[in-house]
This record gives sequence, structure tokens and C-alpha cells, in this order.
Amino acid sequence: MVDEKIQKAVCNLLEEYSQAYQNKNIKEILKLFIDSEELVVIGTGDDEWVNGINELKSGFERDMDQADDINVKFRNISISSSGNVAWLSGHMNMEATADGQDIYLPGRLTAVVLEKNGKWLFANLHYSLPSDLQEEGKAWPDI
Repeated sequence: MVDEKIQKAVCNLLEEYSQAYQNKNIKEILKLFIDSEELVVIGTGDDEWVNGINELKSGFERDMDQADDINVKFRNISISSSGNVAWLSGHMNMEATADGQDIYLPGRLTAVVLEKNGKWLFANLHYSLPSDLQEEGKAWPDI
């Protein structure tokens, strides 16, 4: 069972991330991640595997440049922790307007967060989308 104080801090981190993303505030988003080459963030695109804060900044710049409105919503978040490390999983749904089209991405999120100097920060984040090639109830997609 995760400590209530840690649970609240991690939920606050997710809320800050969602708000900064919606505001398209890259500077505020980057403050939520460790400033280390050990940082790993994986997105849904083949080229969205980034290491370190500089690559992450470039990725967020691309996200912001290619969408008008962006909303991030979390649900069913499960958090566990040990010491100054916490890990989470849940749903991360993204809504955006890009090239005049509304986009809805019902994604999945896993992340590892660290407490550094009293602040919880992302050290690893993985966002994925379920494969539409794999039918429900099947272990393997039909390719």
C-alpha cells in the first residue's frame, strides 16, 4: 500500500503534467522530469524513444507545433512506492486538434518517478496505444 502523502504527490505531478501540456508550456513540462541522460520517455511513434532532457524538449516541441488544442486526462491510476521511488500505471487519454481534425487517443501509461529535493519527477514514462491489429480475446494480432 502506497503512503497517502506519496500518492497525493504523484497525483499532483500528473495534474501538473496535464495542465502544462494543455497550456502548451514546454518549460513547465520539462520541470516535471529529471534532468539526466538516464531519463527515458517512450511515445507511440517509431521515432518517439527519447533519452535525456534535450531530446525530450525536441519531442514536446514537435507535439505542440503539430496540434492546436491538446488535453490529457488520466484515469484508473495505480501507484506503488518504495523510499523515494514510485511507479504507476493507468490510462492516459489524449484529445487534440491537428490539421483541423479532432483526434482521440485512448492510451496506456506506465511511469517511474523519483523524489529529488522534496519534489517528485518523472524518470521514465511510457505511453502506448492498444494495437488495432489484435482482436479482443486473442493473444496475437492477425498480420
